[in-house]
Amino acid sequence: MKVISIWQPWASLIVHGMKFFETRTWPAPPSIIGQTIGIAATKNIIGPQRLAYADPEFQFFYEQSGLPELEDLPRGQLLGTVTLDSVELVTQDFVEDVTREELAFGWYELGGYAWRLRHPKALLHPIPISGKQGIYDYRGFDVPGSETNTQGYGLHSEGREGQGGRQALRVHLQET
Repeated sequence: MKVISIWQPWASLIVHGMKFFETRTWPAPPSIIGQTIGIAATKNIIGPQRLAYADPEFQFFYEQSGLPELEDLPRGQLLGTVTLDSVELVTQDFVEDVTREELAFGWYELGGYAWRLRHPKALLHPIPISGKQGIYDYRGFDVPGSETNTQGYGLHSEGREGQGGRQALRVHLQET
């Protein structure tokens, strides 16, 4: 499965269905458009993300999300999946059609790209993952010792608690 690592809190907003576009300076590869991709949360939080999180417009909408504070969000983990539906060039016309909430949750620089995301599904228990830049392949557990400790991963959208991580992800992907 292809995965992209995204800074928190945006990764959580995506898998919980509260952020519908992932904004990037580059378009998604055509081979993954229409495909289910994994959303992983980066391991670290850095200054620019903290500043964006503290922005009053961002906070106005984030406070309504019901998600935990920034420091309490999972990091360094696969959070769930989405379907990458399409990619839009960010133009002035495009920005004018984006909701105020979505504008607060992204960086809509003219000439950039907005990846339209659909069908978000959050894992009930995120899976540890070693993230990378760009789009990368996820082939299973890549944290030492995790292959013997896979109980307790399940799907938030289906409530299947207690399934092993690989099985939960396999079932999750078959249902998308």
